Amino acid sequence: MLFRTWLSAAAADHRNTLSYWLLPAFVAVWLCGKPVAADDFLFSHEQVLGTTLELTVTCADQHTAQQAEQRALEEIDRLAAIFSSYQTDSQFSRFTALAADQSMVVSPELLRLLKRCEEWTRVSNGAFNPAVEVISRRWQQAAIEGVEPTMSELQRLVSMASQRHWQLQAERGRLIRRTEQPLTLNAIAKGTIVDSVVLALQSEFPQIEGLVVNIGGDLRVAGVGHCAVTIPAPQRDALNATPLAVLQLSNQAIATSGMSERSWSVAGRAVSHIMDPRTALPCVQVPSASVVAADAETADVLATICSVLEPAESVRLIESIPGASCCLVTAGGAVLCSAGWPVQQPAPAQAQAQADEKSTKAEASAKPTPFDLQIEFEIAKSAGGGRYRRPYVAVWVEDADGFPVKTLSLFLMADNPGPRWHRDLRRWYSSDQVRQLVDDAKLIGTISKPTRNPGVYKVAWDGRDDKGDLLQPGKYTLYIEAAREHGTYQLMKHPFELGGANFTEQLKGNTEISAASIKYLGK
Repeated sequence: MLFRTWLSAAAADHRNTLSYWLLPAFVAVWLCGKPVAADDFLFSHEQVLGTTLELTVTCADQHTAQQAEQRALEEIDRLAAIFSSYQTDSQFSRFTALAADQSMVVSPELLRLLKRCEEWTRVSNGAFNPAVEVISRRWQQAAIEGVEPTMSELQRLVSMASQRHWQLQAERGRLIRRTEQPLTLNAIAKGTIVDSVVLALQSEFPQIEGLVVNIGGDLRVAGVGHCAVTIPAPQRDALNATPLAVLQLSNQAIATSGMSERSWSVAGRAVSHIMDPRTALPCVQVPSASVVAADAETADVLATICSVLEPAESVRLIESIPGASCCLVTAGGAVLCSAGWPVQQPAPAQAQAQADEKSTKAEASAKPTPFDLQIEFEIAKSAGGGRYRRPYVAVWVEDADGFPVKTLSLFLMADNPGPRWHRDLRRWYSSDQVRQLVDDAKLIGTISKPTRNPGVYKVAWDGRDDKGDLLQPGKYTLYIEAAREHGTYQLMKHPFELGGANFTEQLKGNTEISAASIKYLGK
């Protein structure tokens, strides 16, 4: 199947104590090598753990896939009620609200995760620390006030974070609060939940052939087949930008950490939301860190650690952990990969032909074009404020004759087998049928990105068509089409001239797309 879209003891303990979770960030989906009798069912939701969920289930029937979707959502809710620092009534929030030296009985899941936190803090020499929350809050305050913390403040924050904040009494199922500093599990819990969803679905639905669970870019591939995962370059974070890498994963997990999706502005300076607990300073030396591991929890926590440590130190740590590998992009733009970093390999019979074709296309596509069209759109939130299914959305460009020259993004919900789910996007589907008469390229794929805010997406266009050829200046039209199952159908469009004057335009929102903006820059 295919999609667009080390602690060995820890992994074993995880299997014994947990059985949970689900998926999504913007994920493009191709499934390949799946069983002949199986179909691929894709489910997408916004506002899940503060980001986006995408779940792909490969199985023989729609009913099983829908049951798996419901079970995944239930597991996410169950674990969020334990681990969340945003839900005031979660078990973790109630523990952090205790006064120093107070204690409470907690679940095996929370005991286990805090034990793992202690181990990762030790392994990383303090680069991972749940008490980094006290530092993050101070920098958030600095962003509001426009003044950076003083050196004495930073030293005080480091001292506060480095204390022992809890004591485990595993035999009694209790936790003792040792300080009153704020804590967070954000750098590890999402991966834990992804793993738990995979384990739950595999255990309860043995007829499922394959899974891809993706929450905000932390994703795990399980079962038969493999998954093609795209890693965007940090300086080109639009969904459809030229990627840093495309990996083929099979029964593996990947997580990406960085500041491309979330950052603060302090006194006019962009500041990463990732903090170094050892210095209380924002991390700047590794704007993008991607880690592949056997499980999502390990990938999640290591991606954060690799954003904090010196690059060479990160690589040494990763290479000491069986099954783990990393790819780091430094602030200077250098790309540093560990041993074992997976590389997509073509079949031997195709290798030379593909190499020749790629060489020609890569040379052409590497040249900058004189056009830059940037589109940002926001999917409307649900009236109740909770999670909601993402509508089908297509963003594309047509030429003056109405021919679709470039599909920029495509969000689909494949909860039924076959092509039916394309057709709700009426204009895009009709236009794409015309395109396929001359170009049979598939326009769907899966992306591992740093966690982002739900519902907000960026795409860009450099004036090339779906084949990578540069188009001639002239009149074109941008389309944003949205359709929600059992909901409304909306179509937004904006004509523009490629090669014409620069412009910025705010498009009128609608029921499905609450806001959209277009910025065109001729270079």
